Amino acid sequence: MARFALPWPLTCTVAVPRVTGCVLVSMPLLLVAGCACWHRPLPSPTEVTQAGVAARLLVPPDLNVNPAETVVKHGEPSQSLPPALAASAVGLIASPLGQGPLLAAASLVLGRAEPSLRTSGEPEPATFALADAIAFALRNSPRLRSTRAAIERARGQEQVAFAPFLPQVDILGQYGVVSSTLAPGIPGNEGFILASTFGTRSYAQTEVGLEWTLYDFGRTGGRYRQAVARERITELQLVRADQTVEFDVAAAYLDVLLARASRRVQEDAVRRAEATLDDTVARRKGGVALREDVLRAEVQLSESREALVLAREGEFNAVARLNNVMGRNAGLPLEVIDLEVQPPLPGALPDLLAQAATQRPEVGLARQVVAAAQEGRQAARAEFLPRIFVRADAGHTDGQNVITGWQEGAGLHIDAPLYSGGRHRGELRSAEADIEAAVADAQTILDAISLQVNLAYRGVVAARERIELSRTAVVQAQENLRLVRVRYRNGNATPTDIVDSEAALTRSQQRFYSATYTYLAALARVVWAVGQPQDAFLAKVAASK
Repeated sequence: MARFALPWPLTCTVAVPRVTGCVLVSMPLLLVAGCACWHRPLPSPTEVTQAGVAARLLVPPDLNVNPAETVVKHGEPSQSLPPALAASAVGLIASPLGQGPLLAAASLVLGRAEPSLRTSGEPEPATFALADAIAFALRNSPRLRSTRAAIERARGQEQVAFAPFLPQVDILGQYGVVSSTLAPGIPGNEGFILASTFGTRSYAQTEVGLEWTLYDFGRTGGRYRQAVARERITELQLVRADQTVEFDVAAAYLDVLLARASRRVQEDAVRRAEATLDDTVARRKGGVALREDVLRAEVQLSESREALVLAREGEFNAVARLNNVMGRNAGLPLEVIDLEVQPPLPGALPDLLAQAATQRPEVGLARQVVAAAQEGRQAARAEFLPRIFVRADAGHTDGQNVITGWQEGAGLHIDAPLYSGGRHRGELRSAEADIEAAVADAQTILDAISLQVNLAYRGVVAARERIELSRTAVVQAQENLRLVRVRYRNGNATPTDIVDSEAALTRSQQRFYSATYTYLAALARVVWAVGQPQDAFLAKVAASK
């Protein structure tokens, strides 16, 4: 700390040249050092530079962003599929609409996928098993990066809160010239400079001071424990953020599988509608079909093609969303491994609620929020009480018409607040309100956990029932279409009957795939709702293969 007194001009003429020269030299240096025009712009992080933005947004021109297949089948069709539907799915892979034969094969060993074999020379897109996609997201998700930065910020705040427990060491200095009617310098923590004789006084004083708080009635301790609680809060938030990213990846992954299955069903529906229309037109030319039969077949083909367009859009949208939650460019090509499995139910609802009560990070987070609010109230109460600290200084004084030499001093200080305009009382009221809000928020968190577990469990049960119903409907629709075609060949059914049967089969297939992947997504949601990582869901999937 420096102080420069401005004496009268007559006094300045008799000042000590050494001190005056020190002041004249230091003043321009201080002005230059603090000049704003010397501020240089800070370097930007690589991620926000123009090159970083381009790398994040742009897609390499040599990549195929519209791959024919986004789901790689592994092994033989699952036994959980009805035989007719499984055979249809295999046929869809072997000969997709409007394309030549396509061989797609992959293996799923310990969650690792081998590249699929393609007949075309296009670049191979990245292929991710579900475990690979989750691991990639945990490494690259910007949300997790932000949460980890919050932990570092909380640790820094904890270090700041711990600092008052330790002594504070300062270097103090003052230089100046005063007239004979003024005391030299400003009073220090342990005393002030003494004048020796009458006349203009110049002085140069440098001190090293140490201050250590001995007792402040819990003010420092409360703030430190509050900072520790906030650090634990950020750590629990990171745990939950990891679980949420894992679940988001699993849900988006299953959305891709569902969208892909829907597109395959619609491709099959278009092929059947085209075959039915060709046969109806031929029968119309032969005089055994009516004009309205042809029109009905054309309408069915148009509806199937429109549904195929929407299914393709949904598939690419699902891939883009999966890329996004994984921390990749949404336009990059992506292949995933199919999951044609049906794991068992996760258990009884009371057991799931008991797991959530012990495993959800939000439970501990709610406790830490309440603890932080309570420590804040402790610190606010301590503001009404004095602070006891010790202060020691040692230094040297030089100058003219002042007592020079070494100076030492130490003292025990008590700083007691008497009146602050109601600030401390307002802080206490605010701290007490924070406790009330933290308790209410904790109850809200617990209610949300109960709701999420209940909804996830009901979703699993409902999806399981839908699978059984839709599987029966697929078998019945397949058999109905077969019988109608027999009647059609015998002349006892019309082309409209064929169209209606094919539409019923398409709807039943869509319902089956929707129920299957909804069930898997509901299982992943249960794992997330009880506070477990998605490894538990992957274990269920692996056990059901």
